[in-house]
Amino acid sequence: MHLQSDYDLRLWRAPGTESLPGLHAVVTTRAGGESAAPFASLNLGLSTGDDPNRVHANRDRVRRALGVSDLSLRLLRQVHGDRIWSAQEPDAVEGDGWWTDRSGVVLVVGVADCTPAFMWDVRRGTLALVHAGWRGTAAGILGAGLALLRGQGSRPGDLRVALGPSIGPCCYPVSAEVAARFPAAVVTLRDAALHLDLRAANRLQAIAAGVAPEHIHAAPPCTGCESETFFSHRKHGPRSGRMWALMWRTPADASDDPVESSA
Repeated sequence: MHLQSDYDLRLWRAPGTESLPGLHAVVTTRAGGESAAPFASLNLGLSTGDDPNRVHANRDRVRRALGVSDLSLRLLRQVHGDRIWSAQEPDAVEGDGWWTDRSGVVLVVGVADCTPAFMWDVRRGTLALVHAGWRGTAAGILGAGLALLRGQGSRPGDLRVALGPSIGPCCYPVSAEVAARFPAAVVTLRDAALHLDLRAANRLQAIAAGVAPEHIHAAPPCTGCESETFFSHRKHGPRSGRMWALMWRTPADASDDPVESSA
């Protein structure tokens, strides 16, 4: 598990980010905040029922620890859809993902079981981050993010994908109606219930978009199994806190240019 105490916070760090100098792709954990139970302690979600003053204080802690400004953060009202915005779009309010080709812009999605999917181009330095719950995954949001990057000139051989902490198939029983929206390969029968593997479903989208399997990191921690470390809506119920997945690129000097690929 890629948990590190970087930036004075306990964070999960996406594997593979060393392929692009200056890239940061992290997910916060429950540790290091001010919220009381059941939101203990680094709850970053304002729609959870937590004291908003404590949530704002937690958000300030994250900003200070990461060394990013409030103005650099890109936040959305998430709706479990497939809308992805450019981080330079001034009218972005509602959606489930971002993309950018600029350094210093911090892409953010909130999660508590849904899959945060990080995507980047090691040659061009373009980034995308999406919130992929079952609805967004069924709608193909990860594939849409990769299509946006390819529309900006990315080549499949230069693209990388990492999936962040999310509910695993071990802890994710679903209805037959939900299961029917996914390939049979990502649905299993366990203890007389259908279980959905969101990681596998998103991995299939990445492969379909041309990303090489060895460039896809799709084995993150399960938020259900590790609910003491990560917030989990499935384990904690509707009064669960929310984590932030954050992705940004710091300006690179001449020696830190993105890696050129011949793929």
